[in-house]
Amino acid sequence: MKQTPGRPGRRPGRAPSLTRDAVADAALAEGIAVFSMPGVAARLGVSHSTLYRYVDSRDDLVRAAVERAAAHTDWPPADLPWRELLTAFADAVWAACDASPGLAQVLLTTPAAPRVMVDRLGGYGVALVRAGLSTRDAAVAVDFVGDLVLSSSVAMRGLDRTVPDAAGGARTAREQYRDAWASAPAGSHPFEAEFAAEETWHGRGWFDDKLAVFLDGLATRIVAAHTPEENA
Repeated sequence: MKQTPGRPGRRPGRAPSLTRDAVADAALAEGIAVFSMPGVAARLGVSHSTLYRYVDSRDDLVRAAVERAAAHTDWPPADLPWRELLTAFADAVWAACDASPGLAQVLLTTPAAPRVMVDRLGGYGVALVRAGLSTRDAAVAVDFVGDLVLSSSVAMRGLDRTVPDAAGGARTAREQYRDAWASAPAGSHPFEAEFAAEETWHGRGWFDDKLAVFLDGLATRIVAAHTPEENA
């Protein structure tokens, strides 16, 4: 009996339209802090086992997703004046966290340093040293600004979570914090108006004020570094 020629069998290997970057993008779309491997596979329309042709584990996929987020970030050039540079760096990291919910939490808890970030931060450190900081202060400055962005981003997103209240209901953390400050007797503390302000509880909150306080302090170190040369 003559056999009807069948379609050629698919050769084993990776799906032709799938790449490690595509898998990482799917993890970002699922939520880098909460994705599951089955969820990423379903989003891509492939089997769970197929993912392991591109990543070794969930942790490896987290690292790949961080690399993709870093590659898509609009990093400022290192030749900006030092204060403008650190401010633009903070804005870039905040924008990356907004673009990829959960990224701030992952960066705070997962050891991942994509090459693009190492290169960029190294360049920023060189610029800060040229501005007058010691290598130690330059490294601390970059690290501090990055940590301030990440922790502030996590804190502001956390205000949206719904938690039980004392009355047995459920309200957002934002509402409960605001009510706690509003219930204090008038004039009982010197900054009640600041906690009552709407902008305190939305957007970036006090982040820009905190950053300004740090940069003002950093400026005194730069001035001190230049003073001996100017008086010589």
